[in-house]
This record gives sequence, C-alpha cells and structure tokens, in this order.
Amino acid sequence: MTNFFLKMILILLFCGTSPSFLSAQIKKLDLQKKELIGRIAPGGAITVSMQCYKYEDDSYVFRYRDAKYSKLEEWKDFRIRSSEDFETLYSYLADGFKDMPEDKVLLDIGNEFLMLEFGRFLGGKVVRIYHSTSSNKDFAVVGYTNQYTAKQIDKLFNKK
Repeated sequence: MTNFFLKMILILLFCGTSPSFLSAQIKKLDLQKKELIGRIAPGGAITVSMQCYKYEDDSYVFRYRDAKYSKLEEWKDFRIRSSEDFETLYSYLADGFKDMPEDKVLLDIGNEFLMLEFGRFLGGKVVRIYHSTSSNKDFAVVGYTNQYTAKQIDKLFNKK
C-alpha cells in the first residue's frame, strides 16, 4: 500500500512541475524587416503570382504561387543569399531572353536549385522557373512559376 501512495505522490509532483517545463520553451523572437522589391501581378494586385523581398541580412526571398496546381492556391519560396547573387540571377534571366537557349539552365542557389526554361508563347519570349531541392537527373521539382515575359521579370527585380 505504501508503494501505491509513493507512486501517487511522485505522479502528482511530476504533473505539478511539468507545465513549468513546457512554458519555459516559448521564446519571443524578433522578426526580420523586409522590403518589397517587386511583384508580378498579371491581373492587378488581386492576382499576385510572384513577389521578391529583401531582408535586413542582405538576402532575398522570392515567393511564388505554384503553377502546378490550377485549383489550389499554394505558395512556395526560395532564398537568394546576397545582392551579388540577386544580380547574377537577374543577368541569367536577361541573357536568357536575348539568347533563348534551347536547353534548360540549371542554377545552384545554395541548398536549392533553379531551372530556367525559356520558350515562346503567342509569339513572345517567356521563362518558367522550376524550383527543386535536388540537382540529379530526375530533378525533383518542388514547384514552378507561371511563364513570365522579360517585362514582368524586370518588374520583379525592380529594373527599368
């Protein structure tokens, strides 16, 4: 009988102290400030399909509506680590519109990969950006953007 009471006391002590352990895990974090660099909104502000933000640590986040889904609205993002990489990505896109490469262009952006696919749609030049976490030959796509014109890419990067 004394073992039963001893177990009950231990259980009550444990239950009485465990909420204090759980509440100690919550911490307040400061949010990084971000600045909107550009966006692509083909039908106005309501139909935003891609946006670019610059953060305090000089990184850029591109947030896009995944075009893989026509009925669902799912947003994905990828991060560019510096202003230099931001300009390099823009130059790959701008050069692609000039050269119109037949093969897809694979870019390593750190822990992720982008594949740029240039083509034509209704007589105009367009690019689609595929986003992946793997560069192997299967290229496991996380998501991809709509097709964008050079003018839309310029707006996204706040150029011209």
